Amino acid sequence: MKRKMTFWIFALCFLLMLCPLTGAQKVWAGNSVITDFSRIFYIPAGAVLRGGSLEELKETYDSMSCMAYTEDGQELELNVIWDYSKVNVQKVGAYQITGTLKLPEGYTSGITVPSWTVGISVQNFEELEIQVYSRMISAGLYYFPWITDQDPDAMEIWMQPEGEDWINISEEGYGMCDTDGMYLSCQSMVKGNTYTLTVVYPNGKTRNLKYCYASDGTLDIISYQPWLLGSSGVKDTTIRSCEPIEEGSLERLGAYALRKGQSTYGLKKQLEKSLHILGSTQTEYEDSASHPSVVMPSVWDFGGVNTNVPGVYKVTGSFQAPEGYTLDPDAKLPTASVYVAVQRPDQPQVQTCAMAGSSHLFFPMILDAFTDDQLKDFQPELKCKDQKISLNQDSWYMTREGLYLKKTNLQLNHDYSLQVAYPGGSTGTYTFHFDENFITNDHWYERNYADRDGKDLPDIDTGKETVTDVSTVIVGNRLAALMSAQVEKIPFESGGVLVRVPTKVVKDWEVGPEDEVKVDISREDGDLSVSISKNGEEITDIPGATVEIPKSSGSGTRTVLTDEEGNSYTGMVNETQNVAVIPVDKTGEYSIKEEQSQDASENGEEIEKALDEETDTEEETADDSYETAEIAGEDVEAAQKTTGDSSQDDLRKQHIKTTALVAGIVVLLILLLLLPMRKNRRLRKGDRGEGEEDR
Repeated sequence: MKRKMTFWIFALCFLLMLCPLTGAQKVWAGNSVITDFSRIFYIPAGAVLRGGSLEELKETYDSMSCMAYTEDGQELELNVIWDYSKVNVQKVGAYQITGTLKLPEGYTSGITVPSWTVGISVQNFEELEIQVYSRMISAGLYYFPWITDQDPDAMEIWMQPEGEDWINISEEGYGMCDTDGMYLSCQSMVKGNTYTLTVVYPNGKTRNLKYCYASDGTLDIISYQPWLLGSSGVKDTTIRSCEPIEEGSLERLGAYALRKGQSTYGLKKQLEKSLHILGSTQTEYEDSASHPSVVMPSVWDFGGVNTNVPGVYKVTGSFQAPEGYTLDPDAKLPTASVYVAVQRPDQPQVQTCAMAGSSHLFFPMILDAFTDDQLKDFQPELKCKDQKISLNQDSWYMTREGLYLKKTNLQLNHDYSLQVAYPGGSTGTYTFHFDENFITNDHWYERNYADRDGKDLPDIDTGKETVTDVSTVIVGNRLAALMSAQVEKIPFESGGVLVRVPTKVVKDWEVGPEDEVKVDISREDGDLSVSISKNGEEITDIPGATVEIPKSSGSGTRTVLTDEEGNSYTGMVNETQNVAVIPVDKTGEYSIKEEQSQDASENGEEIEKALDEETDTEEETADDSYETAEIAGEDVEAAQKTTGDSSQDDLRKQHIKTTALVAGIVVLLILLLLLPMRKNRRLRKGDRGEGEEDR
């Protein structure tokens, strides 16, 4: 027992010794050092009526707090304590209140404890004042509080730059009045200048606030006096300069594709609506309340664009003074440009490009002849020095507007060639040089009217290569690029007629890099002329070539070409593109005739010819079908010839065959009708059997 008593006495003494130690440790932990304070980004200036109460303002200010952060990771929320003692609500004037922080006991600050000041305006009823302000830095606005029930729309804000006339900045959009105060835009002023500000309202006007707009954005108040509003000068309407625009940065703003024969009106209006620059009435560009900027619309010249002739056209845009303004003859304004590719709906091309955003090159294409499912079968082929570049699905994509190719597929200071294979054919090859001059001024991306600059990008219509109404001239190195693209046939097109020559035939021409190949294609009424020459020497043999001619009549007709020797050539009809595809083996003069493929008239001779064709052997019919399929693939090597006469015996034989065919069809239909009936009986029997098993 004595031992137990001794134990408990010893334990009690030990606990008593720990108590002061624990208290000392708690005090020591409270001596935390504050290393940082949070920011209060905006404290609004306030207004109160003379003789009124500050309670409403106190609710706003006393609810503000600040976070304190200690070196050991603690976060303390500290209330801002405001000193209102200097505000005399019985006297009109401008006052300042100061807010401070009180640190909790046991905490010290290793940095300066922040404090805040804000202006309070004591005003008479319905006498507006602009004697204090607060600054909304992120919004770029200055707020001048007041208390009124007057209509803000009846108020006007006037500003006078020192030495100049008064300006109504409410009309210019640089200031706004509301029932709680006035809002002034920082864009209405130029730093370092001195201004006088006043507000006119139905029952009077405020006093004039004179201040200097400091370089740090503060308004250094000079005076606040009840002066009169001076005269407003005549508005300057002569544009002498424009916003700073880097030279060449408005070149190649976009690339567009138009269908052959399409009007340019819609594209012109689109460009005029989307592109503008800002002008200034000052010799050096200025956008302020005293000298506000002016929107200068763009005007585009499409006079050089012939939408009846496929090719690439450069369209230039200029800028003009808006209505009510004139342009100083000495004003230096930039020009803009876009590129327009005119294409046949059945012959999409990659002929020009522009930047789309910051990561993709955009190649406009006309894709009316292809469905959305067919677009999935499009495949671009990019080469660099005859080396094919692998393009995965993430590096490009197709839309109904054209091809988008990621810029990361290209390297600076390299030459590239591009073509796109599509169902039934391929585009031509587009070659270009990619360097630092092709993509510059990336900052223009943030402006709606200037995506990118694309200087000195060669198009396929530059140099000696030309496309006119009747001829196409192509240089040897361009032709070599087309042949290296591994296409079966090389297209030449003029006047709406397309001639495709097998690549192996073109190679036999032995065209050098500096040679010129000229293809003349002209169609007039019912005549077609095709001629090909190399450096002026005529080329006549083009075995395996095809001619594609737009049809003028509907279905049920075929197009026949007849050469000077009387030989006739026919082919198949591409119903989707409404063109006749006819194989030819030589150049020269042809006559064009469209005739009924199946005669529905009662002319005896025509019926005999049609029936005679139907009595050909099964082997000949299969051969003809095989040849027609080859024409669709553009690989036909010989022409189909029209055949001759028929007889009355053939007509009788055909009637017998027709009768037998009809009888066979009738028997087949009867068998098809009986088959479902037998099947249904079996199914019903099976159902009953299954029911019996269930039972």
